[in-house]
Amino acid sequence: MKRQQMFFTEYFQVYRPVLNRLNMLLAPHNLFHSQWGILKLLKLEGEMTSAEIALRQQVEKPSVTKIIQRLVEMNLVSVRPGTDRREKWIGLTAAGQNTVETIMAELEILYCELLNGIELEELESAIRVMESARKNLNN
Repeated sequence: MKRQQMFFTEYFQVYRPVLNRLNMLLAPHNLFHSQWGILKLLKLEGEMTSAEIALRQQVEKPSVTKIIQRLVEMNLVSVRPGTDRREKWIGLTAAGQNTVETIMAELEILYCELLNGIELEELESAIRVMESARKNLNN
């Protein structure tokens, strides 16, 4: 098997189990990874529209709209009107901020466990590889 194939074979063998662990960590917060992705994006980037979220998360806008509705019901995000009647800005509520900070702390522990024994230089190299692959995918 070529090295490129081996790389992605290893990636796929890690991806699903990590996603399962993430969902287990999110379950007590009544969240799924798709909801978490939006909450984390809002925490890191600030308020944005559904269209911006859809673009950044690489999903369809109707999917984002559904997730946002659920997060509003959970009081984790708020929606405010924009200058255009159709435009709505989504941002974290105080409860959303607290939830994201709690989950980020829990994830830090999980990620440290998963990367135990990996040297910082190896991790930096792996990050560069994944960034390059993502850029190539988006070209």
